[in-house]
Amino acid sequence: MNYRLLIALEVVEFLERLPARHRRRLRGAIESIHRDPRGSSDATETDETGRLVQIHVADDFALVYWIDDADRHIKVLDLHAADR
Repeated sequence: MNYRLLIALEVVEFLERLPARHRRRLRGAIESIHRDPRGSSDATETDETGRLVQIHVADDFALVYWIDDADRHIKVLDLHAADR
């Protein structure tokens, strides 16, 4: 099933500040999420609205995204340093 990938501006701005090697790896992770959103999830949690969000850990960073089946979107909501 094809989903449209949407990325929050804050995520793009965070990516732009990272060194090129991190940007390349994280772009690959985002592409992996787009190809297989459920298979790319390392963990799940509930956000402040009660919605189930997925977490993918890549290169010491956590990508937080929501699979919106109703709209057929994958929404990348947050990118931050992963808790280790």
